[in-house]
Amino acid sequence: MYSKEIINECKARREAISGKRPFSDPFTLSQIKDFYRVPNVWSSNAIEGNTLTEDETAIILRDGVTVGKHTLGEMFEAIGGGKAYDFMFTLLESKAITEDDILHFHELVTFGQPELQPGKLRDVDVIISGLDEILPSYQEVPALFDGFAEWLSENESKYDPVVFASEAHTRLVSIHPFRDGNGRVSRLVMNTILLQHGYLPVSIPPIFRHDYISALQSYHLGEGKLDSFIDFIAKTELQTQKDFMRLLRIPFDKK
Repeated sequence: MYSKEIINECKARREAISGKRPFSDPFTLSQIKDFYRVPNVWSSNAIEGNTLTEDETAIILRDGVTVGKHTLGEMFEAIGGGKAYDFMFTLLESKAITEDDILHFHELVTFGQPELQPGKLRDVDVIISGLDEILPSYQEVPALFDGFAEWLSENESKYDPVVFASEAHTRLVSIHPFRDGNGRVSRLVMNTILLQHGYLPVSIPPIFRHDYISALQSYHLGEGKLDSFIDFIAKTELQTQKDFMRLLRIPFDKK
C-alpha cells in the first residue's frame, strides 16, 4: 500500500500554499510557470536520453539561441517541450483533459520531427529498448486511447489527485499510443492533473531516472500495483512543495 501519510502531507501543504492564492493571482502564477519551466522541460527530455544540460536548455528556451555540439533533434525536443509546457498552463482552469489535448501535447513535444507523426496515434508496432514488455499492437491503440480518455473523465473526482495523476501517467504510457514521446506526454498529463487540483508540477531529475523507471516497471511487468509509483510521485511532489514553501516563506506545522 502506498504511504497515505505522504499523500496527506501533500494535501495539507497544498492547503497551506493555496492560502497564498498562487494560482488565482496572475503575477504569482506567471512566476510559478517561469520558475518550473526550464527544470521541467530539461528533466523530462533528459530522462529520455537528451544530452542538453539544464543551462543549455535554458538558453534555448529563454533566449532562442542554439547551442553547439548537439543534434537538431535535441534542440527541437527542448523547443517542443517548452511549447507543451506552456500549453499545459492553458488547461489550468478546465479540470479536464481531452483526447484532443493529449494529441496536441504530442504534436508540440515532437516539434520539428515529422517522422514521429506529430499529434497522431501510431500506426506501427513498437518495442521499448531494454524492457521485456509486450506493448499493445497498433490496431488496439485507438480503442485503448478512447478508453483512457473516458477513464480520465469518469474518475477525476474518485481519487486523491496525486494518486489520480500517478495512475493516469502509468495507464497512458502503458498504451504507448505514439511512435515516440510517450513518456514526455504522460508526464505532461500527470502534471496537468496536479496543477488543475492546486498541486505543483513535478520534475524528475535524471539522477532519479533508475528509481522512476523501476517504479514504473513494478506496474508494467505484471505486478499490477501502483504503490511504488504513487509513492515515488508523492515524494517528488512533497519535496517540490517544501522547496516552494521555503522560497515563499510559507509556514507549515506538520502537527
